[in-house]
Amino acid sequence: MSLLLVLLSGMVLIVLSADYFTNGIEWLGYLAHVNEGATGSLLAAMGTALPETLVPVAAIYFGGTSAKIAISLGAIFGAPLMLATLGFFVIGAGLWGTGRQALDIGNTRAFRGDLSFFLMAFGLAVLAALLPSSVHPLAAAVLIGLYAWHAKSVLGMRSGTAKPAPVPSRRLHLYARDDPGVPISLLQVLIALFGLVLGAHFFVVGLDQVTREIRLSEFLLSVLITPVATELPEVFNSVIWIRRGRDTLALGNVTGAMAFQASVVPALGMLVTRWQLSGQELVTAVAAWMGVLWILWASRGQVLKRHHLIFGMGIYLAFLGLAMEKLGVR
Repeated sequence: MSLLLVLLSGMVLIVLSADYFTNGIEWLGYLAHVNEGATGSLLAAMGTALPETLVPVAAIYFGGTSAKIAISLGAIFGAPLMLATLGFFVIGAGLWGTGRQALDIGNTRAFRGDLSFFLMAFGLAVLAALLPSSVHPLAAAVLIGLYAWHAKSVLGMRSGTAKPAPVPSRRLHLYARDDPGVPISLLQVLIALFGLVLGAHFFVVGLDQVTREIRLSEFLLSVLITPVATELPEVFNSVIWIRRGRDTLALGNVTGAMAFQASVVPALGMLVTRWQLSGQELVTAVAAWMGVLWILWASRGQVLKRHHLIFGMGIYLAFLGLAMEKLGVR
C-alpha cells in the first residue's frame, strides 16, 4: 500500500466517522438531558480528543526512541496549536461559506470557561518543565485534578446559564425511527470513535514513513502534520454543526478538546517522558497560548466575529515562518 493511499485512507475514515460521531453525540446529549454546552465541551470534546491522546502514548510505548519521543511532544504541543489557530480559522471559513458574520456565544459560559482553563492549565504544564523531574508526577496529578474540577463545573451549569440540548435535526444514522434510545446512540458513538482512532492510526503510520524520507526535525514535522489527522475530528464536527446553526456545540467541541489537551494530555507526557522542553516546544506552546488569548479577547461580547476567527491563520503562519527559519530544518 502506497504512502499516499495510507494517508488518504486515514483522512477519509476520519471524515466519515466524524459525521456519525456528531450525529450520535447530539442524540446522546439530548436523551441524557445534558445541557448543550456540556454536550459539546465534554461529550464531544473528550471523545474526539482520543486520537491526539493516543498518538504520544503510542509513539513512546511502541519504541521509545528519541525520534518517537520527539513525535510524541510534537503531537502534545501541535494539537492545541492547530486548534487555537487553524481550527478557529476553519470555523471562520465555515461561517463565510454559510454567509454568516458571527457565532452566537452569549448563551453559555462553557466557551469562555474552556479558554480560561486552557490558559491556566497549559501555562502550568509548560512551567512544570522548568521544575525537577521528581516534581512531574505531582504536577501531572494536579493537572488531572484541575480537569476533573473543570468538567464538574461544566456539567453543573443549569438552565439560565446554558441551553438544554435541543432535539437533533436528523435521525440517528443507525436507527430509522425518531426515538433511538440511549443504548443504540451510545453504540453509534463508540463505532464512530473506533473509526476516528483507526483513521488516526493510518495517518500516523504514514507520518512515520514521511519522517524517514524528509530531512526535517521530527518534532517540527509532527507539529505540522500530526495535528492535521488528530484534529480533523474536532474541526469537521464543528463545521458540520455550524452548517446546522448549532453554534454552542460547534465551539464547545473545539474549546472542550483544548481544555482536555491543556491538562490530561500534558499530564500523560510528564509521566512517560522527561518533560524537558527545548526552544522548539516552548515556541510552539507560546504560539498556542497566544492564539487562545486572542480568541478569548475577541469573545468579550455576545458574538464571536468571523474576521477574529480567520485571524488565527496569521498566528499560525507567523509560527510556521519562525519554525522553518530557525528551528526545524537540519
